[in-house]
Amino acid sequence: MASSVHSQNKNYELDLDNQKKNVFVTQLHDRDDEDEITAFPVVKETGDKLIETGINTLQRTLLLKKEVEIDRVQAELEAKRHEFKQRMEACAQRQIEIQKKQQRMKDRVSKFENFLKENEMKRRRAIQKYQTEVKLKEQKTKELEFLQDELEILKETLSRLDKKVSRYKKFEDYLLRVIDVMPEDYLAASDDKMKGLMSRHRTLSDSNVHLVNKLESMSDELEELKGELDQMKTAHNKQVISINSELSKLQQHHEVENDTNQKMENKYNATKGGLRQKRTELGVIMMAIDNIAEICHKRLDIPVQEMTLEQKLHRIKDYVNDQAEVVIMAQPTGDEESPSGSRRGSIEVSKKLKVKKKVTLNG
Repeated sequence: MASSVHSQNKNYELDLDNQKKNVFVTQLHDRDDEDEITAFPVVKETGDKLIETGINTLQRTLLLKKEVEIDRVQAELEAKRHEFKQRMEACAQRQIEIQKKQQRMKDRVSKFENFLKENEMKRRRAIQKYQTEVKLKEQKTKELEFLQDELEILKETLSRLDKKVSRYKKFEDYLLRVIDVMPEDYLAASDDKMKGLMSRHRTLSDSNVHLVNKLESMSDELEELKGELDQMKTAHNKQVISINSELSKLQQHHEVENDTNQKMENKYNATKGGLRQKRTELGVIMMAIDNIAEICHKRLDIPVQEMTLEQKLHRIKDYVNDQAEVVIMAQPTGDEESPSGSRRGSIEVSKKLKVKKKVTLNG
C-alpha cells in the first residue's frame, strides 16, 4: 500500500537539475565555490510581470499540494476498501458457516419430524390393522354362524329328501316294471331308460297342456269371431235399410227437381219473346243514359267510358239539379213577370222536375 502511494507521489515530483547556489553579482570577495555559482542578471521585468509570475508559481505549487493530498486520500480510501473487503469476506465466511449450521439444524429437525411422522404412521397402521382384524373377526364369526344355520337347513333338507325318496321308491319300482314290459324301440337308445321314459312323459304332458290351452284359446277366438260376425250382419242390415231410405228420398227429390225444371222450361219458352223485348228496351235505355252522360260530361270529369252506371246516373242527376237551380234563379219575380212568361217557365220547370224524378227513380 505504501509503495503504491510512494510511486504515485513520484509521478507528481518536479524533475529539476542540480541546483546551484544563487548569489548576487554585488559580492566582492572570492568564493571557493565560484564554479558552482550562477550569475543572474539584474531583474529587468516590471512589478506586474513579477507578481503574475509569482502567482502562477504559487498556483502550480498549490495544485501539486492538492494532487498530493488527493493521492494520500485515494491511498487511504484504497486501504479502507481493502479492509472493508477483508471484513466482508470474513462476514461472508461467518455467514456461510452459520448457514451450514442452520442447514445441519434443519436436517436434524427434518429427520426428527420424519421420525415422528413414521412413528405416527406406524401407530395409525397398527390401529387400522387392529380395527380391520376386529372387523374381520366379527365378519368371520357372522359367516360361521350363517354357515352353521345353513348346515342345519341342509340337514333338514337332506332328512326331508330322504323321506321323499323313501316315499317315491314305489314309483321307481313301478317305472322299472313298465320299462321291463314296454317294447324295445319305444324309446331312443340311451343308458338310463328311466330318465328317457320320464322325459318322454314330460314331453307328452307338455304337448297335451299346450294343445288344451290352444284349443281353449281357439274356442274363445271362435266365439269372439261369431259375435263380431253377428254384429257385422246387424250393422250391414241397418246400413242397407238406411241406404234404401236415403235412396227413396233422393228419388223423390229427383222427381220434384224434374217437375220444377219442366215447369221452368215451359215458363222460359212462354216468356222468351217478352225477355227479348225487355233486353232490347234495356239496350236502348243504356244507350240513352250514355248519350245523356256525354251531354252532362264536364271537362274535368273522368271519361264516360270509364264510369260505372251508378256514376253516370249521379252525373246526370247533378247536371239536372244544376240546370233547375239556374232556371229558378233566372225566373223574373213580382210584377215584372208576365202571364205568358210565367206559364211557360212553370211548364219548363215542371218538365225538368219530372225528368229529375225519373232519373232519381232509375238511380
